[in-house]
Amino acid sequence: MRSEPGPKNSEIASKWRELVGEIEDADDFSIQSEIVGKRNNDDAEQKKSEPLELELRGPYSEEKNEIAQKIKLLLRMKINPDYDPNQISNINNIESNPRMIPNPKIASSWARINRGDDELEFTLKPRATELGLTQQSLARQVRQAFYGEEAQRIMRGTDEIRVMVRLPREDRRSLHTLARLKIRTPSGSDVPLATIAEFKTKKSPNFVERNDKAEVIRIGALTIDDSVDILKIAEEIKPEIQNLVDEVKGLSFQFTGYIAEHKELKRKNLIASISLIFALFTLLAIPFKSLTQPIYVLLALPFGVIGAMIGHLVMGINLSWLSIFGMLALAGVVVNDSLVMVDHVNRKRADGMSLMEAALQSGVRRFRPIILTSLTTFVGLLPLLMDTSMQAQFLIPMAVSLGFGVLFATGITLYLILCALLLADDLKQIISRYLRYIFQR
Repeated sequence: MRSEPGPKNSEIASKWRELVGEIEDADDFSIQSEIVGKRNNDDAEQKKSEPLELELRGPYSEEKNEIAQKIKLLLRMKINPDYDPNQISNINNIESNPRMIPNPKIASSWARINRGDDELEFTLKPRATELGLTQQSLARQVRQAFYGEEAQRIMRGTDEIRVMVRLPREDRRSLHTLARLKIRTPSGSDVPLATIAEFKTKKSPNFVERNDKAEVIRIGALTIDDSVDILKIAEEIKPEIQNLVDEVKGLSFQFTGYIAEHKELKRKNLIASISLIFALFTLLAIPFKSLTQPIYVLLALPFGVIGAMIGHLVMGINLSWLSIFGMLALAGVVVNDSLVMVDHVNRKRADGMSLMEAALQSGVRRFRPIILTSLTTFVGLLPLLMDTSMQAQFLIPMAVSLGFGVLFATGITLYLILCALLLADDLKQIISRYLRYIFQR
């Protein structure tokens, strides 16, 4: 048994890439690492990193394949910070372009290029039309000669044997046979293929990959580990990719995979956040019968978010979408404390107290309930925050947002909300006096 922890998976994968090096003519080659859990907080293995992926969209062409190959090379590069803008650079030669340097954070890149297979393309000469030959009849006879035509089937016991008539194997392996091949015309005469048709070899795709009805080539890059921010890399390299794509008319590109999901999730979360704030404002405005007091209650929200960010910094956890979901849940808890404080102030004012007296008494009377509510919430989340099991890692970012956000927002609720109420009342009196002074002149 090993007494000390070994190297990280990402380090082993990096060493393998260094030893293997580049493989010429390889369409796709990558070495990836993945784990099932963490050993402990101090020596955490990296989980599988998300690849940087994009699609090159447009009709099949050799130019499209060349652009895909250039983008594949470009994904391994980054902008040279020491580049002189006055220096001439050649975008077509990416590896020798002084504006770009290798990106040490990228382990490998790939492009799923459909290089296609060789095929023969026949073009009929005018002589073929005069003899009554068509493209279909020519193709059928060439296929019969090389692939064969079934003449009969013979039964041997329970096995069925097909008898194919075609050229000998040696003749079928040579293109010279094709030029000398006799083609029968509708009149029954035989003419050499070379006299009635021209043929040439060309590349033809053996498969077509589509997405939303567009032909695509999938291109991507793999980072050295999951600590690399692929969103930042994509944003930096996007203008360079656009310059390459603009070289060929009809081509376009779009990021896919994690980057596309991140963009869509960001849009949905923005809508959810706006909807949440609007719903909270509406629900608070109805019982308060005021459009201003819900604003005081909602003042604690941004400070709760700040507390959640501080919590991630303290715990050494990167912000993720699970952290954002925790912040959305935090809004309901923070609003609850603020609501209790503002409601108590309103009750004291209804009893005839001044705003200053009501604020002072509310701060004293509501201090213990608000503090205990926040502390019990945080303490209840501590077992989850301290858990090192794989099952808990999924929920920890949400717990950090909720726990630390509640703690930080508590001080804001006890102090800032009351100050905001007093400040708003002072501003209201100042504006009222100013308007009264203006209209009395």
